[in-house]
Amino acid sequence: MYLSAMLVIGSCAFILLIATRVAHLSGPAGDVVLPAIVPGTRRLARWAAAVLALAMIARLLAQAYMVGEGDLGMMKPLLATFWGWGWLVGAASTIVIACGLAFGRGRRSAWRVIAAGTIGLALSFSLTGHAATAAKPMLFVMLDGIHVMAAGGWLGTLLVVTVVGLRSVLALPLERRGHAASELINAFSTFALLCASTLVVTGFVAAWSHLHTLSALWQTHYGQALFRKLVVIALLALVGAFNWRVIKPRLANADTIPLLRKSAAVELTIGLVVVILTAILVGTSPPDSDDAMPAMSLRVVSPHAVSPVPLTSFQIPK
Repeated sequence: MYLSAMLVIGSCAFILLIATRVAHLSGPAGDVVLPAIVPGTRRLARWAAAVLALAMIARLLAQAYMVGEGDLGMMKPLLATFWGWGWLVGAASTIVIACGLAFGRGRRSAWRVIAAGTIGLALSFSLTGHAATAAKPMLFVMLDGIHVMAAGGWLGTLLVVTVVGLRSVLALPLERRGHAASELINAFSTFALLCASTLVVTGFVAAWSHLHTLSALWQTHYGQALFRKLVVIALLALVGAFNWRVIKPRLANADTIPLLRKSAAVELTIGLVVVILTAILVGTSPPDSDDAMPAMSLRVVSPHAVSPVPLTSFQIPK
């Protein structure tokens, strides 16, 4: 689910921020033409949206099954909780994304609608995760939503650049590939650096909201899960720095493009590991949530009825 959401976010960022800039910089007879890139990006985003829709349904069924101890009849009461409201936001956002991809015909206005849907989707992840159990839930829900958007902006856009952008570049005559690849990667690098910086800031704030001491990184299950994720993120940053400092300056030579694709594949593989570790982290209770558990049982939503993860702490009256 997280991977498909990041791909949809990355597709929007690629069309609205990266490909448009490249087409503008290249001019009317430029090397990378926006209309040639849009159909491939749209197809990729459609597949991601289909997976996302199935994942949303599966998530609700799994949640109801676990909360109801095998009784799916708990689904309706579940939707009346804070978690349920968050899920409904995500479901509505998924519908908006799917409609934009199905009926928008790749128009720029349709991509803006899809982008709005991705914002709602990011907020839904925050509303159904640890951010909603923090001391200041509204603040941390917003920060966590920004964190999700930044992650999709970095890794999701990188995937689209690799699968769609560089493939379009390789379809050009040999003498034009180096310049086209250089423009494409230069446009992406600026955006990726902004996303990476945002991830560092929002990630640090989110971690500190749950782990108030450095020792909690190795003394709690949540801290250990976070530490493993940080180690892999550091490795991901090293690969990204290699692409930026070593490969990017050589892109004027078309022979460097295959090396770039291989390096991008390594970066995406490590990014997939980060997504998996993030899913594990989401399913691990923060140490500061233990005291709040008894007061946060699942019930009809009130301003303070925030349901935490994991599911074993949920209490729905039968």
